[in-house]
Order: sequence, then structure tokens, then C-alpha cells
Amino acid sequence: MPRVRVKLVSLLRDAVDGAHEIMLEVRNGSSLGDAIRQLFSQYPRLGKLVEELSKRGLDVLFVLNGKETSLNAEIKDGDEIVILPPASGG
Repeated sequence: MPRVRVKLVSLLRDAVDGAHEIMLEVRNGSSLGDAIRQLFSQYPRLGKLVEELSKRGLDVLFVLNGKETSLNAEIKDGDEIVILPPASGG
């Protein structure tokens, strides 16, 4: 089974008890969307936070191997997913 590294940034870490990164095993042929759904299943607080942000019009960005890509992109062993919260500031 492929293993991918999931990195969390900023307030998203709070939803996984402060973890900066999580190793996630996914099934062969899994997509980025499949991996995200699995992650949210394992960490429901994270899924709930992303859902709340989305309801406010603040979309979270999912980056695969340094590039923003479709949730249909296939995940391979050793890939890295970075989850970025909406930018803030002024």
C-alpha cells in the first residue's frame, strides 16, 4: 500500500493535536480526493474544520508534490500532500 506524507499548516494542526505531518497509507490507485476523504475519516475534527471554513467561503488548498492539482490526481508511494488554510492578513 502506498504511503504518503501529509503536511498541515497553521490552524489545521490544531485539529490533529498539533501534528505537523501525518503518514497515511492509501490503497493502490487512490486519488488525492480519496486520500483527503480517508484523512478526514481518521481525523474528523480536521474534516469538520475544513467544512466550516468552506461554508464561510474560505477554501483550503490541497497541494500534491508542490503543485496545486485536481482531486482526481493519482497518489503514488512517497508523494507529499500539503494542506494549506485560507490566507489571512491585510
